[in-house]
Amino acid sequence: MFVVYPFVFKKESPQGYFIESVDVKEAYTGVNTDDISFGISMAEEVLGLVLSEYVERGIELPKATPIKNVKTKNDEFVTLIKIDLEKFLKDTSLVKKTLSIPKWANDKGTRLGINFFKSFN
Repeated sequence: MFVVYPFVFKKESPQGYFIESVDVKEAYTGVNTDDISFGISMAEEVLGLVLSEYVERGIELPKATPIKNVKTKNDEFVTLIKIDLEKFLKDTSLVKKTLSIPKWANDKGTRLGINFFKSFN
């Protein structure tokens, strides 16, 4: 399922952009370069991660504001960011891994009754 949301790129000095979604308040990032394509890829990544979290928690996806309704200032521009949400949902599946921790951490966790298996899931 493809979704599209407007993002505002605000110029930072001396270089770079602060990038935020108009409709998904948790979807924001920044880049310390003037490379717009890199900023777009960062916006795609953060949008996919945040919206996949929405889906996993049963939160309804917000409606996208039409790009023509987005107001910007002189040092800003707006662009549409498109992602394949299904790709992000598939990529967030758990993978079993063996983990080693320091003995002191294991001893303290055992004393506190921490279930390490549940803690790392």
